[in-house]
Amino acid sequence: MTAMTVLPSGKTYEVPVGTSLLQALLAVGEAIVSKCGGKAECESCHVFVTAGRKSLSKIQRAENEKLDGMVGVSSQSRLACQALLGSEPVTVQLLSST
Repeated sequence: MTAMTVLPSGKTYEVPVGTSLLQALLAVGEAIVSKCGGKAECESCHVFVTAGRKSLSKIQRAENEKLDGMVGVSSQSRLACQALLGSEPVTVQLLSST
């Protein structure tokens, strides 16, 4: 298990290592959308990882290509469906759905 802090709520959850951020966020009841079912085919689960990025799985080709085509990305950007949790705590900033 590892700690995942979610912003803006500020809540911290214990979640299983090896789980995608998307699966972990949905399991704890945080509001996040995934239109493609976790296949890196949409942008709806875009999040900013503000702490613990190095503990997440490396960005793979499909995620990198999708992020390259998006507006508003930064070095903290990840697709929650593609980022697998490691053993170090992470902080995830959910983006506004508006």
